[in-house]
Amino acid sequence: MIAVSNTTPLRYLIAIGHQDLLPQLFEKVFVPRAVHEELTEARTPHRVRDTVLSLPAWYQIREVSETTQSPFPLILHRGERHAILLAEQIKADLLLIDDYVGRTIATDRNLPLSGTLGVLERADSMGFIRDFPSVLDSLKAGGFFVAESLRQQLILRHKARRASKI
Repeated sequence: MIAVSNTTPLRYLIAIGHQDLLPQLFEKVFVPRAVHEELTEARTPHRVRDTVLSLPAWYQIREVSETTQSPFPLILHRGERHAILLAEQIKADLLLIDDYVGRTIATDRNLPLSGTLGVLERADSMGFIRDFPSVLDSLKAGGFFVAESLRQQLILRHKARRASKI
């Protein structure tokens, strides 16, 4: 499975030490240069920047050019625009994106997508995460917003998955 990622999913998965899930879930994760630049700028947490700069085997940077034929709303950042365009260009199996406006546009363009929570839930369903509630807590402690009602839904689904495997 081939994925294209925007900044946020990579940033948070690396920040909480779960970047190892990406090569378990995806053959490759393609990243537009604009996203790579965001992940390597000075204000990015050291752990994230160092991981990205080491260029893990699953992490592939691609150039993307915008044309006037693909207009996007002004509020959509360059990284999100390029992630959407790259996902279309390479016909990615999945676009990893958390931004609401970006997700809406990707959905309108018929791109299959997932966010950070979806990646974690998929990894949990495949048995790659031992303590899913703790991972959610780490994510939230790291600044990722998760509404408490959504957190509870995710934990209930996690418990249901575990119960069905017994």
